[in-house]
Amino acid sequence: MIEVRNAVWEDRQDFSDLWQLCFGDSDAFCYWFFHHRFEPSLSVCLKADDVFAACMQAFPYTIGIRGKAVKGTMLCGVCTHPDHRKKGYMGRIFPYDMQLLQQKGYGVAVHTPAVLPSYFSFGHYPVADACYLTAEKIPEVKAVEGVYPLQPEEYVKAFDCYTDFAKKYSGIIYRTEEDFLRKCADYNADGGKCMAYGKDAVEAYVFYYQTETELICAEAVGDDDALQKVLTGIFAECDGLSLSVKLAPESQITFDFAKKEVKQKGVMGLTNLQVLLKALELHGEAAFAVEDHVVPENNGCFLLNGEKTEKTPAFSIPAGRLLQVLVGYTDLESQRPYVHIYDEAGFQEINEKLPKCNCYIIDEY
Repeated sequence: MIEVRNAVWEDRQDFSDLWQLCFGDSDAFCYWFFHHRFEPSLSVCLKADDVFAACMQAFPYTIGIRGKAVKGTMLCGVCTHPDHRKKGYMGRIFPYDMQLLQQKGYGVAVHTPAVLPSYFSFGHYPVADACYLTAEKIPEVKAVEGVYPLQPEEYVKAFDCYTDFAKKYSGIIYRTEEDFLRKCADYNADGGKCMAYGKDAVEAYVFYYQTETELICAEAVGDDDALQKVLTGIFAECDGLSLSVKLAPESQITFDFAKKEVKQKGVMGLTNLQVLLKALELHGEAAFAVEDHVVPENNGCFLLNGEKTEKTPAFSIPAGRLLQVLVGYTDLESQRPYVHIYDEAGFQEINEKLPKCNCYIIDEY
């Protein structure tokens, strides 16, 4: 018998065991994560004949979209037991969780899956890019002045730096101080360290993992000049290691020995269209029709302010394609191949109100 249901706190160990089996994270990380980041009321599991076969989690966050605060969630831990894959279980739990989030009033669901196209069938399309610096081997690098390690009891000093950084992007989490310190503790739980730059205040910081063979810089925050100094300071202590650094997509940071590549990283799903539109505080006369096969409540004809309307729509558009426009990753004009247009003037009216903007999702889960 197949049972799909909302998670409860008593499922925590089953969630943790399946996470560790599928993703291979350390005991220390899993212990921390499932004591501090498990929110059963927003998570879903599937049991097949009493076997814990598949699950996914959501955690509540405020998502910044076009400078507005949107009630949203970050998805993570979407996985199926290796012995139960290719049975359609993900197609059961994913829509279930999206509808659960809709009912609870969350506007969007953000995540950064390893294989982005896996979620296109659910209408979860790319909404952000990331820039990656990679190198097979870090050469000897001269240290710079003003770069220093930030100890756990000092992490709060970097909160204002993150807040200022986040204001520049659409799709990013607007962390509270509690969110920020929880994320710092998340990095710390699995051996992460932090290096910073700035005299009177933290101007830039980087959370990184260093092993015997590699350096992974998971979160780099600050303006390019200050970040270049922090990274240089870290590299000075890591010669001979392979390198991976995640940066904002428009970053101009370069190192002679590193390859630079910008690629899609981060998707988003529409869980409650009216919540999102109301938060964005947009206005216009033209109406548009939305088609959503995952969350039925998002279907219908709407105005930009989130109100449902009996007006004739200027165009109809799939929910996932609309979300790319609302976030600012694309403009409406570029979605023309996926849109049925009934009134060109109305289409252009809405297109002009939704220009592209800088998008970035810094959190991986």
